[in-house]
Amino acid sequence: MNIMTRSVWRRARFAPLALAIVGMSVTTATALVTATQSPPPTTTPEKPRLAIRAIAATPAVTAQAKVDGTDNALMQIEQGADVQLLSAIEATRRFEIVARADLPSIIKEQDLTQSGNVNILDPQAARAFQLAGARYVATLTISNYQEVVERTDLLNQFGTSKAERRTINLQAVLKIFDSTTGSLFRSTPVTLSESAVNEIMPGVEQKGVKTNVVLGAVAKKLASDVANAIADSLAPARVIGYTLGQITFNRSAESGVSTGQIYEVFVPGSAMIDPDTGEQLGAEEVHVGWARVTDAGARFSTAQAIEDRGIDRGAMLRLRTQGLPAGVDPNAKATGSSVSTPGAASTSVSPSAPANAPITSAPTTNPPATTAPTTSDPAAIAPAASTPIRMAIFVKQRPVSVAPEKVSVFEDLVSADSTGPGVQIIRREDLVNAVNRIAPAGPNAGTDLLGSEAVDRILSNQTSAVQLAAQMKADVILTASITALQRFKRRLDDPSTGTHTDVDQWTLVTTYGLIDGVTGASLAAGTVQSDYAKRDTPELKVEVDAVDVLLRDAATRIGAAVRATVADTRTRLVATPAADVMVKFSAVLADLSIPDVRTNEAGEYVVGANNYNLQPMNVMVKVDGVAMGAAPGAFPLRPGLHRARFERPGLEPMEMMVNAREGLEISVPLQFTPEGRANWQRDAVFFNDLKNGAVMRDAELIKVRAVADFLRQSNIRLDTTNVQNLNLGGQSIWWQLLQ
Repeated sequence: MNIMTRSVWRRARFAPLALAIVGMSVTTATALVTATQSPPPTTTPEKPRLAIRAIAATPAVTAQAKVDGTDNALMQIEQGADVQLLSAIEATRRFEIVARADLPSIIKEQDLTQSGNVNILDPQAARAFQLAGARYVATLTISNYQEVVERTDLLNQFGTSKAERRTINLQAVLKIFDSTTGSLFRSTPVTLSESAVNEIMPGVEQKGVKTNVVLGAVAKKLASDVANAIADSLAPARVIGYTLGQITFNRSAESGVSTGQIYEVFVPGSAMIDPDTGEQLGAEEVHVGWARVTDAGARFSTAQAIEDRGIDRGAMLRLRTQGLPAGVDPNAKATGSSVSTPGAASTSVSPSAPANAPITSAPTTNPPATTAPTTSDPAAIAPAASTPIRMAIFVKQRPVSVAPEKVSVFEDLVSADSTGPGVQIIRREDLVNAVNRIAPAGPNAGTDLLGSEAVDRILSNQTSAVQLAAQMKADVILTASITALQRFKRRLDDPSTGTHTDVDQWTLVTTYGLIDGVTGASLAAGTVQSDYAKRDTPELKVEVDAVDVLLRDAATRIGAAVRATVADTRTRLVATPAADVMVKFSAVLADLSIPDVRTNEAGEYVVGANNYNLQPMNVMVKVDGVAMGAAPGAFPLRPGLHRARFERPGLEPMEMMVNAREGLEISVPLQFTPEGRANWQRDAVFFNDLKNGAVMRDAELIKVRAVADFLRQSNIRLDTTNVQNLNLGGQSIWWQLLQ
């Protein structure tokens, strides 16, 4: 069996680039720059396409079944599962299915058309060489098959009956491959066991074997399990509604959902790119919560959110068969709601695309350079903005053969060529970074102190381009990438003509993209290929830095494309920024609490039943590398994913990804540093021996006062949110000591 999907890709809309050939002397350099374009946009998403092949057992399993006399039963299961698998996958309504098991029949029909016996002008006649391709191939291999038959005699009121129990145990492996690269995308084991019982009453003559029904049950269960595994791999369950903690997601009982199952909730994060090849590997999955299924329906299911770090419409759910991990309260209930508009996309990853499949461009054909893209989208034909577009620029380097200092040079060139009447370039290097990073010598060189450089590095490590652009108040992000650099050498020695030449040729490939500064969606993109050739003869030697020439040429073409894109009134460039939402952060010391101690009527200090959590104050909150203030507190954030970091002297720093939405409250568990934990254990280890209702001795009261001093000096407060009843009578010693 084979499974294939064609990746869904977003086509860019941008102004056409001209082709230019600069002619030069045969003894000097010549450069050719070609700008390629992506096809016009489409609004119809493509479903993952599956190619289904026949299920097969391994040769060893087939041979053993033949020895055991169960080979016919194995064959029935294989063929039955083949037929039902097609129906089971179609029932998910998430895939486009292409024939592979029935391919010979299709080929025969195409051959019949080509034979001349069919009207080839008939629009419904079969066409050769038009079969749909298979990007993903799945194979299901039966690795173990066992059939067990148990027979016995049963004594009942009618006499002795003959009973038979037939059990089939089967193990298989589902593998999904990327057919382009041959790499393994996903491997999933499938295990099942089914039984059937037949009882023959005394005096009854029976023809046929009733227990053969187990063969159909195994085939149906195998097809269902495999179809669900494929759906989970290529089109995982997604949140379609989230209200007051109730999650509605697009899976049904027929898809294997059952009450009580635990699902982990993710949202797509940043794109993952192979640093060696530049290949896009898909998007990372960021954990945002846990949920328990409360109802498995016929068309969709519902679940109760247990933990919510930013659950929203469009988030993915993956079944966790081992239940909740340690540290997650199974009785907790989240009460959040989705802030996404129904019907609007809430994630940058297409719902029909595999969640972590490589994102690749489909084959393209280059339209004429003078043809502008057309569209019927009213939003795309809006008039050009009257005010200039504020554009942040980021440059990336892929090939190691290009020196790092050339990257800054390329950024300077692209900035200069992109600036125009409708474009204002704002650069991180000029606006955010310390001056000494851009002036290693001279009056702006700065000192040898590493503080400013450390801040710059933190900003690089913790801030995405979109978030940094938002902080720089940029409408659009321009990314320019040095993608590839190749060099070719050729020599010609022809004594017959007296020609002796040495030719060096360099090819530089650069790409650019315009990204919405609010949503991160691609608005325009293009590829520029620059070729530079240098020829030496016995009479002339040319020395030139070819990389500088190529970068200069590429920057000119990219700048012209950017200015043309901004001037094109059919291109919608700026999205309306979403209003900031208030997210509340608080901190608590993980796994640490202290018992309540109160005075009774006799003036004695008695250990109470309550335990207070410890809440550190003045915890520095940094979002995307920028300090926002101290927790506990609420902070305005742009809706979407952010990287949050929490720091405080004496505590271990902590980082987490947060999907910001209005009203989101997050309690961050922090831990003491080893030194702080040692101080705490030194003063508070005696708490473990205290019992509820016990009267404290003077020595224990001294230790309590020492702990109170430690908490007061550490600016740690008591968190009473987990205490059910504070009106217990008497005066708490903690309120006296911590005032």
